Amino acid sequence: MENTFVIGVNYWDSKSGTDMWKNWDPAAVEEDLAALEAFGVRCLRVFPNWRDFQPIRKQYEWGNHFRCYVFGSEETVLAPDADGLDPRMIEHFRDFARCAQRHGMTLLVSLVTGWMSGRMFVPPALEGKNAICDPEVLMWTDKYVRGLVRALKDLPNIVMWDLGNECNCMGEASRYQAYAWTALVRNAIRAEDQTRPIGSGMHSLSALDSDRWLLTDQSALCDFMTTHPYPSPTIRGDLEPYNGMRTTMLPTAQSEFYAGISGKPCMIQEQGTFSSTMGSRAMAADFLRINVLSAWANGLTGYLWWCGMEHLKLTQSPYCWSLMERQLGLVDADRKPKPVAFAMKHVSEWLERLPAFGSKETQAVVLLPRDGEKQSNATSCIMLAKQAGFNVRIRNSEQMPEDAPLYLIPSISGWAPLISNPWNRLLEKVAEGADVYVSFDGGSMTEFETVFGLESRGMVKNGPQHTAHFSFGDIEYRASFDMLVTSVGAEVLAVNEEGNPIFTRNRYGKGNVYFLGFPLERLVAAQPYAFRPERTQPYYRIYQEFAGGAIEQSLVRTANPYLGVTQSRQEDGSYLVAILNYGDAPAAYDGCLQPGWQAKALYGQEEVIGACDGLILHCTRK
Repeated sequence: MENTFVIGVNYWDSKSGTDMWKNWDPAAVEEDLAALEAFGVRCLRVFPNWRDFQPIRKQYEWGNHFRCYVFGSEETVLAPDADGLDPRMIEHFRDFARCAQRHGMTLLVSLVTGWMSGRMFVPPALEGKNAICDPEVLMWTDKYVRGLVRALKDLPNIVMWDLGNECNCMGEASRYQAYAWTALVRNAIRAEDQTRPIGSGMHSLSALDSDRWLLTDQSALCDFMTTHPYPSPTIRGDLEPYNGMRTTMLPTAQSEFYAGISGKPCMIQEQGTFSSTMGSRAMAADFLRINVLSAWANGLTGYLWWCGMEHLKLTQSPYCWSLMERQLGLVDADRKPKPVAFAMKHVSEWLERLPAFGSKETQAVVLLPRDGEKQSNATSCIMLAKQAGFNVRIRNSEQMPEDAPLYLIPSISGWAPLISNPWNRLLEKVAEGADVYVSFDGGSMTEFETVFGLESRGMVKNGPQHTAHFSFGDIEYRASFDMLVTSVGAEVLAVNEEGNPIFTRNRYGKGNVYFLGFPLERLVAAQPYAFRPERTQPYYRIYQEFAGGAIEQSLVRTANPYLGVTQSRQEDGSYLVAILNYGDAPAAYDGCLQPGWQAKALYGQEEVIGACDGLILHCTRK
């Protein structure tokens, strides 16, 4: 897992979906996997249904008092030390793993599959209980995980254990309860298998201390972070069509945010399109293709589509509960491929031929303030920087800043957005020659005159719509707080229609401090088409105003904001450069190569880069 980019799908069989284990049909599975193998699937994320694998029930005696646990429909009384696992389900899974191995597929096993597609699947004895906090459930969870790992760990094609499937949906929990549950499952896995990495399997984790399921807690206990970035409101991917700029970039940006805050590798573990009303089959193919290429070129460890098979004709819950998540397979119900299957085959075959991309180079560090919408601010920074022509890595502002030529502190808000020691160390780095950019959202700061070269004349809350006059043109904005400022040494780079300085640069030692008087990152995160300049405004041009040195470090530069460039140095001193078109229309390639270098295309066409596609160059010195 550490050095290999995995590509594949999440899998429930085509015949029974979530009931595949209790309705085990090896012939159907064999046909499913043959169909998936033909279209480039090399890895499966699979789900032992907790209800079926540990089918324990309760029996009661007089006064409705609990008497004993029994096993399944046979009602065999369980011994006190029994784990309650069904040996038939274990054998079904082993048969499945052998079938997957015949088709050249590795497995990611989501152990605690107690939640799936909107429905709970827990053992009958545990129904109605909080699956994260209830002590009885926790006892059986520990028995279940230890028993299942013990029974399956000899299977050679299992490459990762997941805690489960989106287990933060299984019950309300405090941060401490969430940590304790995660530790229990992690420790149960490690008690039986110390060799394989453990993935989080969660979605919608947070970097805010006030939330419950935290990235930092998951990373303390797991080896891999996972994102499930559908075109959904959880990442504001529902603001625009999912094959266009923003929604094509957000999945990678969210994953980079997870990796940056957690310090652990991250993969796109689930991604699909929900339903056909959100877009066409051709759009789904575009969505998969650009997201696989983007994940590969931006340091993620893998990509899994949701899901392998279509479940349109299934009638049991959760499939009968809604008309969503029923048509998401690579293939139809009769196993005929959709356009998305051909896209999977195309990128899978190419990635097998290409060298490993390696770690991409970044030119700046984003330091996220303590308050504010951390994920939205982070993803906005990543996407605006990409459009401007450089790449960033994400960190918390509470951390001591690592060395970098450029730092970004986006949309600073609240009474205590920064703590003094890291801030003072950052100022030392600026004094030594680094640059820092700060955008303002009402946050409190000290030494404003000294650091920023500005004097505040007060603030106006929820002021009017403004127009800022930049060197490249006008930008409209409306801020929660307008700070009225006068320069006391700063160079004024832009003013608004009232003449108030809105973008400034102040010399601080050998470096520069840039100040933007409105929360650009927070505003664009919530604005439809914010990353499509022909539909709104060229917000990314603001980043180009302060990041010239970072942009110049790229071997390949482009003026097209729909083309994102990443580069990675290879062991022999050459570079792989990925130029990806995140837009929904073909883009003429206008790349400018640094003098003294030459390039050979390994993937794609140099003249025109297709919609949601890319160009991969191998660059060597002349």
